[in-house]
Amino acid sequence: LYTSFAVLGVLQSIKTDHGPAYASQRFLQLCTTWGIKHITGIAHSPTGQAIVERAHQT
Repeated sequence: LYTSFAVLGVLQSIKTDHGPAYASQRFLQLCTTWGIKHITGIAHSPTGQAIVERAHQT
């Protein structure tokens, strides 16, 4: 993420799935330190996350 910050600037929000990499204390600390709002899942569509994961074959 630090490389993307250098190119794009610090993000206002990051939208991810509920994967373990994005649920870790370390990631939460990064978001808190940089003032980034962390959004998970697809709120308006309960099956939306499954569709995305199917497309990515995860």
